[in-house]
Amino acid sequence: MRIIKESFDNLPIGICFFDSRGIIRLINKKMLSIGCILLDGGFQTLRELRSALQSLPESVRALDEKNSLFSFPGDVILKYDERLVIDKNNNSFTQVTFSDVSELFSRQRELKEENERLENANRRAKQLYDNMAQIVREEEILSMKMRVHDDIGHSILAARKALLNDASIEEIHSSASTWESSIALLNHANNMPDETDDLEYAKERAAMLGVSVIESGDFPTEKSARKIFSIAVRECVTNCVRHAGGNCVFAFAFSDHEHHRLKITNNGEPPEREITEGGGLSALRKRIEKTGGTMEIKSLPLFELHITLNRTGGKP
Repeated sequence: MRIIKESFDNLPIGICFFDSRGIIRLINKKMLSIGCILLDGGFQTLRELRSALQSLPESVRALDEKNSLFSFPGDVILKYDERLVIDKNNNSFTQVTFSDVSELFSRQRELKEENERLENANRRAKQLYDNMAQIVREEEILSMKMRVHDDIGHSILAARKALLNDASIEEIHSSASTWESSIALLNHANNMPDETDDLEYAKERAAMLGVSVIESGDFPTEKSARKIFSIAVRECVTNCVRHAGGNCVFAFAFSDHEHHRLKITNNGEPPEREITEGGGLSALRKRIEKTGGTMEIKSLPLFELHITLNRTGGKP
């Protein structure tokens, strides 16, 4: 019996039993110390204990009434629990426990704070994702304007040089035509309406460079996906003219339940070696990977650009 009492006293929780009249029949040392904190002299009945929990001393705070959590001195968090037990003789007792849940409570609080941080981060990411199409579009327009300004500068220098060197009328006319084309492209960028569809704009821009864009398949309706696909088409058009000498770009798109996919090729000369990503393709890859998508370039035997984007929801 003595061993049982010692084991009962050494339990890591405060525990006691009240009989059907609410009088203590068995209590361990930890519960005695808890009782002394709650009530001067401790409690003798279940009614006294319940009353003490309703009118707490200054050293004890109720943290969560629903889960019966209390903060005790020393930043110890205890959980209060009552339950009815029946012995083998059919006598009923009320078992009361105070369990130390300090570590669990601390972990839950940390988890809650982390969840709040993640929610804030997700909210900011969603705002950025929702505005990404407009942001990227503005970046592309600014980039195009910078390239056009460079072209105009080169055209002016070429025209000046031709005039100073008494060049032929054909050379002067060629320099002036380049200048006029650059100004027309810049004017188009300045006056392009916001509602212009990104892919349609990509085709218009390609046409200015003498390149046809042949679309096939099922292009996404999501604006963010169309924006990235349009940037890819524009970059491939530029590279087709600059490196492959082609005049036609083929873009095939399709979607499944989870992804939007795009494949781009052209009718220009095939690459002589593996393609090294320049500024345009590298920037495109970064944009795609920021959204969780992937980009793959195949150089041989023909150039192919493959893009996979995550769908934002819904079925194709």
